[in-house]
Amino acid sequence: MKFRSKKRSAIGLDVGSRIIKAAQLAWGEGRYRIEALALLPRTETGDAFKQEEVRQLKRTLQRQGFQGAKVVLAVRDQELLRASIELPPGVTGAPVAQMARMELSRMHRLDPDAFEMMSWEMPLKDQGTSVNRMIAVGCAHEVAEAHLEEFERGRMDVVALDVRSAAAARACAALTVPMPAITAILDLGWSSTTLLLAGGNSIIYERVLESPSLRVLADMLCKRFNILDKTACQVIDAVGFSATEQVDDLDQKSIEVVRQMLVQHTGKMVEELKVPFAYADHQLSAEGIQRLLLIGGGATIPGFAQHLESSLEIEVKQAAPGDVMENSPEIQTKVDNPAMMVAVGLAMFSGV
Repeated sequence: MKFRSKKRSAIGLDVGSRIIKAAQLAWGEGRYRIEALALLPRTETGDAFKQEEVRQLKRTLQRQGFQGAKVVLAVRDQELLRASIELPPGVTGAPVAQMARMELSRMHRLDPDAFEMMSWEMPLKDQGTSVNRMIAVGCAHEVAEAHLEEFERGRMDVVALDVRSAAAARACAALTVPMPAITAILDLGWSSTTLLLAGGNSIIYERVLESPSLRVLADMLCKRFNILDKTACQVIDAVGFSATEQVDDLDQKSIEVVRQMLVQHTGKMVEELKVPFAYADHQLSAEGIQRLLLIGGGATIPGFAQHLESSLEIEVKQAAPGDVMENSPEIQTKVDNPAMMVAVGLAMFSGV
């Protein structure tokens, strides 16, 4: 069936410290289709995004089939204001949003008019109580203006700043289990790992794990084998939990060492996950967590999904753009990368 595209979305930009993920969608016949995807190394690593890097990014995206200069960005997690609020029985509508704003103001010692905010009620009640809760996140105006200024100078138009966790949940919505069961989403980034719990299309819990990130694991491999950071990442992706043959310059003994380091690394993660999983099972939903979706660069480690499934005794699946929507034939080779999911969710923000 031919897809008749009506309009391109803004470009969703998931800017990491090392890599930029970009996605653009089209809307037609009541559904989305992915029109362009790109995974680009940063010209300057780090959190700051400079004007010249924006200009170079714009040129690169145009060469790779993206259209227009409108973008949706995710605010970095460390820049967000957060609050979880208990709601008195019967309180709904505008008073709820005002309560959330005042709580964010109090917690972060900011003027109530000094930030933008989004909030939503948790779709699940605490078991055995009538208490409802809401989650609120905000971004200070001075933080938002810094992002907008650099992109404006680079001649790109930021039409929205979004929350990374919301973008991830939006992109994964088609793969979540029906309420009242809960779907967990594990975002395995380079510098951090974030657990999200989703009830329907809403985030009901979020936690940045304290267990070591992929960057820590790569650093350990660099020291152990005297290799470069880039090579360490290639070794992780090649060996994983399932490689049985020689990988590049690694013999079988070295492969087993790498695999053991991976097992120890993920073991800490598994133990940390058991706490919020138990909380969800006992406090949020009688049906508990029934599926775990893996996104982010670390989701593609060979055998990782199967390892987590065995350790946590729960269904575990990778989630990639090709799993949730159609795509242009020109990008068929790019749609199976779970690292692109947040960028796709950002592109969905504006609804084209």
